[in-house]
Amino acid sequence: MTLLVAGCLACGPATAQPQVRIAQSVVVTILSSNLADGSTVGEWGFSALVQVDGRCLLFDAGRHPDTVLKNAQALDIDLACVTDVVLSHFHFDHTAGLLPILKQARRTNPDALRRIHVAEGFFLSRRMAVAPGSAGDREVNGMIAMRKPLEAAGVRFIEYSEPAEVMPGVWITGPVARRHPETNYPKTIRVNINDQWIEDYVPESQGLTIVTASGPIVLLGCGHSGTVNLLEQVQSTIQARPIHALMGGMHLFSADDQTLGWTADRLRDIGVEHLMAGHCTGIEPLFRLRTTLNLTRRTAVVGAVGSRFVYGEGIHPTAIAQ
Repeated sequence: MTLLVAGCLACGPATAQPQVRIAQSVVVTILSSNLADGSTVGEWGFSALVQVDGRCLLFDAGRHPDTVLKNAQALDIDLACVTDVVLSHFHFDHTAGLLPILKQARRTNPDALRRIHVAEGFFLSRRMAVAPGSAGDREVNGMIAMRKPLEAAGVRFIEYSEPAEVMPGVWITGPVARRHPETNYPKTIRVNINDQWIEDYVPESQGLTIVTASGPIVLLGCGHSGTVNLLEQVQSTIQARPIHALMGGMHLFSADDQTLGWTADRLRDIGVEHLMAGHCTGIEPLFRLRTTLNLTRRTAVVGAVGSRFVYGEGIHPTAIAQ
């Protein structure tokens, strides 16, 4: 059963609400991304362990069933502490590890992975495009089938239509308003909305925000909703401060120079103090962003597996990314 939650937009921007909870201790560790070194494994996927004030949350679950588990073991991380999962969107390179992670974590903690937080549209039917306005017969949203065994294991899906706090100081954006025409998504999939097969613009694409005294720490899965769109929504509905840290995938690996320039200029206006982008961001785009945002090798790195962001300390890159 999916619980649809309207969220907390009525609470107003976080900076205007003194009662909004502020995180004190934050550590984000990358468990799945394209770049890896040492005994960790790279893949085209994303996952990160988010530790906030003694609580553990998993953001996305990687592409292959065992990647996150292998990397957690290599990094001496016990995922049994994870009680909640936030999924950025339905794509398999962000969800395939869910069942193996659940089984492993439950061996030592029966209360592990009890809640999965998704944005409205997550379970919509998807198919491959065969012609304009039509779709094929094969369902490509694997989460529709995976939902049953997860719920049978006692997992509760909570679906959000607006930004909401999922843990003290930790927010999901919910669906992101597409104020700017950022088309950071593949155009080969069709989604069924109101009995119409249209280009899948990944309506459920969402991010995770940790509210701190220094500004929001934001995680993206692929940024299919557009990084600028998402960050502007964070600042208007959760915390109206410059972005203290931005990490995850930004889907810029194939962006042209005009798109890269526009994105970099907007992010400079928004204000990004630390950047640890990986997965579908692309290496060259990361370096372009570093230059335009006036960041350095200490404040802007490729988010390789094992890289950490520690609030109050900054980025701890791996050897391959520093």
